[in-house]
Amino acid sequence: MRACALSAVLMAATALTAGAAEPVAADPQWAFRPLATVDPPQSGAEQVATPVDTFIVQRLQSAGLEMSPSADKVTLCRRLSLDLLGLPPEPAEVDAFLADGSPDAYERLVDRLLASPHFGERWGRHWLDAVGYADTVGFDVDATLIIASEGKWRYRDWVINAFNADKPYDRFVTEQLAGDQLVPWRTAEHYTPEIVDALVATGYLRTARDCTHEPESTIQLTYFDILHDTVEIVSSSLMGITLNCARCHDHKFDPLTQQDYYGLMAFLTPAYNPTDWRVVTPYKNRSDDRTLPDVSPGDKAAIDERNAQLDAQIAAAKERIATARSASRARLLDGRLAGVPEQIRGDLRSSFDTPAEHRNEVQRYLADKFKELEVASDDVVAGLTADEQVVISDAQALINALEQQHQQYGKIQALFDIGTPPATHLLISGDYTLPDNEVAPAFLQVLSSGSAVAPATAGPTASDSGRRLALARWLTQSETLASALLSRVYVNRIWQHLFGEGLVATTENFGVQGSTPTHPELLDWLSRRFISDGWQTKALVRLLVTSHVYRQTSSSAQADALAVDPQNQLLWRMRLRRLESEVIRDCVRSVSGTLSHAMSGPPVLIRARVDGAVEVDPDKLATPDDAARRSIYLLTRRAYNDSLLTVFDQPLISTTC
Repeated sequence: MRACALSAVLMAATALTAGAAEPVAADPQWAFRPLATVDPPQSGAEQVATPVDTFIVQRLQSAGLEMSPSADKVTLCRRLSLDLLGLPPEPAEVDAFLADGSPDAYERLVDRLLASPHFGERWGRHWLDAVGYADTVGFDVDATLIIASEGKWRYRDWVINAFNADKPYDRFVTEQLAGDQLVPWRTAEHYTPEIVDALVATGYLRTARDCTHEPESTIQLTYFDILHDTVEIVSSSLMGITLNCARCHDHKFDPLTQQDYYGLMAFLTPAYNPTDWRVVTPYKNRSDDRTLPDVSPGDKAAIDERNAQLDAQIAAAKERIATARSASRARLLDGRLAGVPEQIRGDLRSSFDTPAEHRNEVQRYLADKFKELEVASDDVVAGLTADEQVVISDAQALINALEQQHQQYGKIQALFDIGTPPATHLLISGDYTLPDNEVAPAFLQVLSSGSAVAPATAGPTASDSGRRLALARWLTQSETLASALLSRVYVNRIWQHLFGEGLVATTENFGVQGSTPTHPELLDWLSRRFISDGWQTKALVRLLVTSHVYRQTSSSAQADALAVDPQNQLLWRMRLRRLESEVIRDCVRSVSGTLSHAMSGPPVLIRARVDGAVEVDPDKLATPDDAARRSIYLLTRRAYNDSLLTVFDQPLISTTC
């Protein structure tokens, strides 16, 4: 609650200094209302490029202000490239834009950038931050100890590809919440790319800090910590609400109850099952981890059987090599022991035949005393007969051929239902040792026009509860309170990335203690437009960046603007913005001509030096160029970032960012 109190103080301070540009008064529970049906205001202003501008102009005119002129073409080209790709424009691209005098030159530049594969890298990072993605598991509190989940990077690549393909946001959300319940992965004879993608997408629900990689933390306390963090990730990233405040008691400010909290948790407990837990990564002899092979059970069994047959043939070939070498060694040793008194030959032979680490005291003494008689590996090779050399050569060639026939399959860090759905209980004071009444899976009451109890939704097989699929459909069904909030939160976050601050400044908190929208009608109009356009992210981004409000210069000669609206809440000029640390690193690489544009794959490993600096590990590069890959492909840790990124304020990922 200290953070809540501090937020209230800061909000009050902001209100005192906002002057005439205070946000439009709004219902304290505005975020839980339906989307308003709003038409763009009529405007005769010259600086109107899209309907977005009419909303901005209306507020500015009411304050006696106007928008600033458009920035010059070089600035716009650079602004667009950094915002859409996270990279500076190439000099040739700037020159081409300057030379293009056609009326739609700017719009065509926007379309080219939106079509770039680097768009997914730039905007994928925004999403990965919002869901708290990290490649490592556990607390990540030791700079020199890196424990990564095998195959977790597949989710990072899935997000990048989804943005590049402009996957509709409602589908984007549904696959992340319930991709496993959309496809018959348990019974499929072979996995299609669609099945693999759907399973990878559920990595969204695997981003909470998970410490079950060690026996000491494989306990009920950890299980519920992971559940609570996952509830927070879902509620903040998708709905922009502080539902985690209702873990221990009804929310003190927002219409969210403790019953709501555990009703939402009940959607997750069939997968994060406290009575039938799966560890984050296997340790010792445990095999009950959360990874799935990226091939069907039948294909996995066939691959395992085929590899076992190959391994048996390889073992037989190695045995033939060992037999030939043993024969050569025995002949040489017999010859050398011939000159030793017969009384100790047997003991000496036994000493030399016993591996050094297993010799007793007498054997160690004899082996050291007569060490010149021991047969070295080079001696064995030199003593091979012609026939033995042929046997070894043929066996080694067979081993090489057989090893190339091994088939491999990767791992997917997915979430899926496990066993019978357990009973979910309301926890007194949020304490798992104090369970109260049982709670059924239920939608948030404040966002439900009728019954909040979740209807039963079957998964593709009897082994799936279908609960998460029901949650996803509730969130994304158009013309509902839930989808209204879902779209508002996402549209606001996109606005934040393009303008430096959301129409609602507290992008993670649309509740009473969060900020009210500076332009509530614009937010609702954009949200409704976003849904009617098919939940397409690129269409929304294009609408915003082609507006005049986005194209404004960041320096303005309006004498009264600073006095009327010192915080630029009315957007009478473009805000000055800091580049994120990853963009700075990528830009340095780009302008120096050393940036690698390779995409996807396992992360580039980093290491902590003894002086405390963190850098790319030069000894663990798959290729020399990997050190110069974009920052999104560096191993993401919760607490230890590449030192260059740390200098420019790379965030630490506790839960989300």
